[in-house]
Amino acid sequence: MCCHARRASASRRRRPLHRQSTPLPVLATLDLSKPTERQAHDFLCRATSKHDRMWKLLDVRRQGDVLLCVVRWTCPDTATKPFSLAEVSLMETALCWHDYATVGAARREMRRRNEEAMLQTGSE
Repeated sequence: MCCHARRASASRRRRPLHRQSTPLPVLATLDLSKPTERQAHDFLCRATSKHDRMWKLLDVRRQGDVLLCVVRWTCPDTATKPFSLAEVSLMETALCWHDYATVGAARREMRRRNEEAMLQTGSE
């Protein structure tokens, strides 16, 4: 005769695996048939790869011919400013960034630039 205690909680295997979740919003769309946009995509893949990570990508938005990327440097130059708002050009091989002390400050600057760009396009 077999004597096993019954579990008080339901088995994980019996729980439904699918949950209703909202799809993630599209933050930036690239046309990979264009060489410079494919270059930018490849650069971001290399910069964030696990093998040789330069930074961790926290947020990304397209603004015209530039990708605005909020990043955390893997090995920052200064420990007081480990976050940056990086601009990756979609027209040429170019990258520039501005350092920030907090991720919030970098995201605020990204929002400010997006709002500024929207106002400029709305007034044209």
